Amino acid sequence: MSGPIGIDHVTLCVESLAAAEFLFTKILGFDILWSARDVGTEKSSMDTIVVQRGAIRVAIMQGRDKVIKSQINEFIERFGAGVQHVALEVDDIDAVCREWEEHGVKFTGQTKEGRDGFGPLRQRFTYPLFPGSGVFLELIQRQVGGEKSKSFAKGTVESLYKDIERDQLSGVHQTIIDFDAQMPRSEEFKKAS
Repeated sequence: MSGPIGIDHVTLCVESLAAAEFLFTKILGFDILWSARDVGTEKSSMDTIVVQRGAIRVAIMQGRDKVIKSQINEFIERFGAGVQHVALEVDDIDAVCREWEEHGVKFTGQTKEGRDGFGPLRQRFTYPLFPGSGVFLELIQRQVGGEKSKSFAKGTVESLYKDIERDQLSGVHQTIIDFDAQMPRSEEFKKAS
């Protein structure tokens, strides 16, 4: 059975990309793997860098407000700076999506496809994990046939950004599953929601 094979990266939302870059590259010893500026739409966007040390990859994003507040800045206002999502590397994104959807998992959009110069890249976001939480999961498939992507593709990142912005503008606030319909309501869960 196909499934997650590891953590690909963790993504942080920050107020100052320059400060985060300094911290990770000058203090913590990470190298910049990839960067992109003004990723998003004419309404809002973000600047991003991906840093890596050994097998550990961290994506860092700072919002750019334009016509509307960037989803990154909205995330920070609601939840504080920090982890926005965890990306799970999978060997077959289509199979994992089908399995998860059979269990009621909701995704923000369709699988995005791109290339990073080394190989194909396929990505897809879930909705947040829990009520009142902004943290969600990303599925990412880097290996297809004999090719394997090593970094990121601006087109897929931008497309994923647009999915979240669409829900932000529509006022969509939902979770990865419908907890009320799928989970027995224990007293502890009732208190938390």
